[in-house]
Amino acid sequence: MNILILEDEQRTALDLQATIRELEPDVIFTGVLDSVDAAVRYFKANPAPDLAFFDIQLADGLSFDVFNEVEVPCPVIFCTAFDEYALQAFQVNSVDYILKPFDRQSLGRALEKVKKLENFFQKREGRPERLAGLLNSLRPAQTKSVFLVSQRDKLIPVQVAEIAYFYIEYEVTFLYTFDKRRFVVNHTLDELEKMLDPLLFYRANRQFLVHITAIVEVEQYFARKLLLRMNVDTKEPVVVSKAKASDFIHWMEHR
Repeated sequence: MNILILEDEQRTALDLQATIRELEPDVIFTGVLDSVDAAVRYFKANPAPDLAFFDIQLADGLSFDVFNEVEVPCPVIFCTAFDEYALQAFQVNSVDYILKPFDRQSLGRALEKVKKLENFFQKREGRPERLAGLLNSLRPAQTKSVFLVSQRDKLIPVQVAEIAYFYIEYEVTFLYTFDKRRFVVNHTLDELEKMLDPLLFYRANRQFLVHITAIVEVEQYFARKLLLRMNVDTKEPVVVSKAKASDFIHWMEHR
């Protein structure tokens, strides 16, 4: 088995390698990387490994940024000290989520899970296929067409086509319509991303999820970020990070 490690703490990376090798003596480590940038360059220039272990919080961003920059065709086991990213992890190629400090048992269970999934799908399909692609194909497509929002003692239906963007303010999620109405929504932006058509809505950053028709133009911003000019008011500028800039441009061109 060929394994890639993305971990910016050298001691942790060495411990992870040693523990994996105890469990899988024949493993080949194709690389030990320490940044989002290094991982993006790796996947652009090298064949995909059989499996990758990703830490989440890296010096130059979150490892989720790798998925925004380049295709990650292999299954990923996230190994992190933070539990708040679990939902986001399973929106990508994740097959397991291990909390640090990891041990031999937790890594062993994760590796065994990968083997069982691979064996199942190979027997079912009659041929080897990429586990990541199979997992993605099994995720149900969910698109929402209307939201019921509360206003005083009433429930008001708001069509998705009427919504210019969703945003977070003081840890509360709001939707904002093209006709300048604002309502509280009982969902996080992570949850909304899964409910909405990805061809119509894009997660610009941690605060904004925007509708394609709300974007008038895109400007170069400092530090190679992108500034979105909207046809509706926003309380703060809508900025796309450098890490997501190329993915956003691709989305705009191929929606």
